[in-house]
Amino acid sequence: MTYVFSQEQHGHLIPYIAALHASCITQDHMVGPFLPPLTNEKLLPWWRERIAEANQGSRVIVLLLPETVPGKKAMGTDLRGLAMFKLSDVETGTFRGRIDAVLVNQKHRRQGGARALVTALEYEAAKRGRTLLLVDTETGSVAEAAFKKFGYVEVGKIPAYSRALPNGKKGETFFYKDLLPSS
Repeated sequence: MTYVFSQEQHGHLIPYIAALHASCITQDHMVGPFLPPLTNEKLLPWWRERIAEANQGSRVIVLLLPETVPGKKAMGTDLRGLAMFKLSDVETGTFRGRIDAVLVNQKHRRQGGARALVTALEYEAAKRGRTLLLVDTETGSVAEAAFKKFGYVEVGKIPAYSRALPNGKKGETFFYKDLLPSS
């Protein structure tokens, strides 16, 4: 099930969220905000900033967790995935949001988790009046194929967009999705 991050219910998961992010970077070679070697000193402050943005209402973080009994806090090992988007903070873009991450634990892939997370993000975006979502993925990645399946429209590609190890660069593909039904 997907749950919108709540400091009260999920704040204890921050180290596990950082660990999930680290595993996607180190094991999957995902391009992210950091290059290995990864440390808690890099990841935890970055995630605390994202959590602070969520607490302030400028970001939405959705967690993929097993269904829990009401009032029971999830365990760190329960974290199956995470997705988040940032709400545009410019007056001319109050209808936009930008998906920053969709991360799924390797043990829980190919079970519909990414689709559930993106669907939850789209629902939360619409609830907040965000009808246009933007996202970029590594060119040729599983994420690129997934966003095409999820109905996102490719805008274009930029080769050699991000640093990647070892000493290389990876291309990036940009997408959007209009959440308003066609008239």
